[in-house]
Amino acid sequence: MELNKIYHGDCLEIMKDIPDKSIDLVVTDPPYLMNYKTGRRKYDHRFNDVILGDNDEELIKDYIKECHRILKENTAMYIFCSIHKIDLFKQELEKKFIIRNMIIWVKNNHTAGDLESSFGRKYEVLFLVNKGRKKFNGKRLTDIWEFDRVAGNEQRHQNQKPLELIERCIKKHSKEGDLIFDGFMGSGTTAIACHRLNRNFIGAELDEEYHNLATERYEREKAQTNIFEFI
Repeated sequence: MELNKIYHGDCLEIMKDIPDKSIDLVVTDPPYLMNYKTGRRKYDHRFNDVILGDNDEELIKDYIKECHRILKENTAMYIFCSIHKIDLFKQELEKKFIIRNMIIWVKNNHTAGDLESSFGRKYEVLFLVNKGRKKFNGKRLTDIWEFDRVAGNEQRHQNQKPLELIERCIKKHSKEGDLIFDGFMGSGTTAIACHRLNRNFIGAELDEEYHNLATERYEREKAQTNIFEFI
C-alpha cells in the first residue's frame, strides 16, 4: 500500500490490503456508538449529521480484531471511546489485547445533557492496550491527561481531538520512521501529527467530505513544511 495517504472508503475493506504484523502503532478515534451529533450548531451545519457507523457495534468488534492482526508483536494501540459504551469496548479489547491503562482525557469544557438530573461530564476515555508488551518512551506519565478541546475556527470535525494529545500518543509508543495506522481519520489530525513527528502512516476515512478535508489539511501541512525547509 502507498504510505502517507488517507484512503477513502470502509476501513475494514482497506485493512484487507495491509499485511499481517506490519503496523508499529495504532492511534484511532472510532465511532462511539451513540448516534452522536451536536445540537449547538445551526440546523444545516455539518456537525448536526450523525457520524457514519455510529450505531454499528459489529464495526467496532471487527475493527479491533483487524487492528490486532495488522499490528506487529509487542506493539501498542490507543483507542478512544465514550463512557456510555465503555463496557463493550473493554470486553472486545480484552479478547485480543492486554489493557494497560484507561486514560482519562480531562477537557476544558463539559457536556450539557440533562441539566437537572446529571452532572456535566468533563472527560473522555482513551484506552492504551498492548499486543504483547510494549515499553513506553521517556518518563512515566499518569493516566490523567489534560488537554483543551479543539474549538472555534480550529474545529473542523465534531469529534476532533487536540493535535498535542495525538502527538503524545505517537511519541510515547513509536519512533521516527515507524508506521502508524488510523482507520477513522476524521479531519486528519493523526496524519498531521505523524508528519510533524517523522512517522509514516496509513489512514482511512469513509465520509467523503471529511476525507477531502483531511487530505486537504495534510497536503497543506506538507506544503508549509517544504516552505520552511526551503527558507
